Amino acid sequence: MVEDGDDSFLAHGEGRAGSCHNPTRISTLESRPTVRRINVARTERLGVLYDRLPIIDVHTHTSGPDDDGDANDIVHTMNECGVEQAFCFAPLLSVHGLELTDEHMDDVRRHNDYIAHFCATSPERLLAFAVLNPNPALAGGDAEQAVSLMVDEGRRCYDELGIRGIKMVPDRWSPDDERLLPLWSNLAELGMYVAFHSGIFLDERSSQFCRPAGYEGLHQVPGFHGHLAHLSWPWVDECIATLAMETFHAGASGKDRWQLKADLSFGCPADWQIDSVRKALNMLPVDMLMYASDVFWPCDPRRYLEEFIYPQLANFETAATLARHLPDAGTADRVGLRRKVFYDNAVEHWEAATRGKPQRLQRLTTVPSTPNARPRRSHRCQSFRAPGAGSNQPTQSM
Repeated sequence: MVEDGDDSFLAHGEGRAGSCHNPTRISTLESRPTVRRINVARTERLGVLYDRLPIIDVHTHTSGPDDDGDANDIVHTMNECGVEQAFCFAPLLSVHGLELTDEHMDDVRRHNDYIAHFCATSPERLLAFAVLNPNPALAGGDAEQAVSLMVDEGRRCYDELGIRGIKMVPDRWSPDDERLLPLWSNLAELGMYVAFHSGIFLDERSSQFCRPAGYEGLHQVPGFHGHLAHLSWPWVDECIATLAMETFHAGASGKDRWQLKADLSFGCPADWQIDSVRKALNMLPVDMLMYASDVFWPCDPRRYLEEFIYPQLANFETAATLARHLPDAGTADRVGLRRKVFYDNAVEHWEAATRGKPQRLQRLTTVPSTPNARPRRSHRCQSFRAPGAGSNQPTQSM
């Protein structure tokens, strides 16, 4: 695969085209990867001449056809911000877990149809994540039947829709419940990456099921790969401890040794952010941590840079400077550390989970409807997770 570098501007859009180097072409002898491996970002907005920072965003949301707009607009934002790929989650249901019935299973299927259709516009850039929810209420209160329904839906998403990623929010179920082992085993067998919500949850009803220690049960399934979102705030210490235990039985084969990693999307308000990342860098192997925004698409390039990438870079660099035994700022090793968190760690984890099999997304003749999708989170609510804008105090509008 050959990639063309964008030579129209230098770092942060300054300078003159071609003033420092020639247009870059990168070629690879590897077979076509499922996550694109490159040596430079598509744009030059981030980094200086010796340090082009490619980015993969492992946590982004869609809300359905009424809110998402054109998928090409997302790709435009990614191009402008140097984001190579984004994990795009199917819309969540607007119905709380306590209110679900078996009739909502049709909504689950429609939402998964939608994300495959939406991301099929640019399948090399937008990695589709279906949503599964083994809530017993979806099966008339039968927990084992709910698991069976999700096993079937996971297989449908893989075989018929071509999806390779799954997003899950524990709600009236816990990841360490042994009745869920068939689901985890089937997802691992298929080669599907699973992104879990972890930490406090905005619906004010599901948080007790999202404690990070509950994910220890996933280690019973060889070959399972996924990540915990938001460093599990407010249970950051518990998340770090849970992930650290995996270092005692790290996988021996391949570049990626871990079953679980964590994303650094802003679950915690600003007062906790730098210290949370510092603790994670001190206690965990750096290849367990990944950049994520938690953005709700669409998002214009300026806002994405100002509210997500720049604050995340600032937090990371400050935390890395304060952490013990990490490379000094300005060194080549620090550049490598930054690249791991913002790009390499996601590449390696995705490829380990999917075993190198690319998504084969199906674009439907009509856009699937999502009448029970959770509405797009307001700009003010998103700012709660992004220190670059507004107050970090929660309000009733959330």
